[in-house]
Amino acid sequence: MSAILKVENLNVTLRHRRVSKKLVEDVSFEVHPGECLGILGESGSGKSMTVKSVLGLLDKNFQVSGSAIFDGQDLLKETKEELRRLRGSRITMVLQNPMTCFDPLYRIGNQMAETFATHTSWNVQEIRSRCLEILDQMRIRNGEEVLEKYPHQLSGGMRQRVMIAMALACKPRLLLADEPTTALDVTIQGQILALLGDLSRERGMGLLLITHDLGVVAEMADEVGVMYAGRIVERAPVRALFAEPRHPYTWGLIRSAPTLDTPPSAKLDAIPGTVPSPGDLPQGCPFRPRCPEAHERCFKTPPVIESAGADGAREVCCWLAEAR
Repeated sequence: MSAILKVENLNVTLRHRRVSKKLVEDVSFEVHPGECLGILGESGSGKSMTVKSVLGLLDKNFQVSGSAIFDGQDLLKETKEELRRLRGSRITMVLQNPMTCFDPLYRIGNQMAETFATHTSWNVQEIRSRCLEILDQMRIRNGEEVLEKYPHQLSGGMRQRVMIAMALACKPRLLLADEPTTALDVTIQGQILALLGDLSRERGMGLLLITHDLGVVAEMADEVGVMYAGRIVERAPVRALFAEPRHPYTWGLIRSAPTLDTPPSAKLDAIPGTVPSPGDLPQGCPFRPRCPEAHERCFKTPPVIESAGADGAREVCCWLAEAR
């Protein structure tokens, strides 16, 4: 099955005041119809930067190269006008902070209606009916009241659900979700994730899910790309990744999360240190200062991502993979 979105050798470089910093380096992945690709990693790994660069949401200080093929179109070569036409209709995005996505001066109903007015030829009655329908899908029972409220009158979780509803309104081919359930409680989070999964399969919609939550990845993703310091360091089907992680960073992420078998008094294994800043990467492997398995080669030469299985279904960017 051909990919809805195919990103190859994506690079993002920040150029400001004669200073150049590479934020994303040689990132490649595919999103297929009816499937979910999870991008996993700590804050500062470059996950959101990757998605924003694909959609043309970065300002002129950022230089983007590579390719991002969506239904035969290279998004990195499209005009601003064409990208505006695609965003909100065929490609939509759910951002992490729901409060910054709404204009505080306009009612929710007006802002939802604007999406349909921009991308459809529906009349006022059809638009309002569709707004109420998608709010109901988001488990919002008092839709009529919500449409008349201003953003500040809704809770964070309610704003998050309205934002997801707006993203799904025009039945997009591709949904890019950046921590889409951050502001939701556990019960609502489960319902919304289940709904996104169902809609993805029913509509053949591709779903790119950005998160640092291992539980969300395990529940939603078909494939996972683990990102660190602006690079994909491991890519694998979700079950294979959790059953047999190949990169030390992936080991650390999985070991740092509690399981049902973890005793209440147990101390979790934390990954030492922090993600390095783009302008201060260590020599050799970027993960080397935090890696318990680092050896002499890791200090000298950065590893490249290579196939780690006979079927080509997984890739690892680590010198240790050669020894396995």
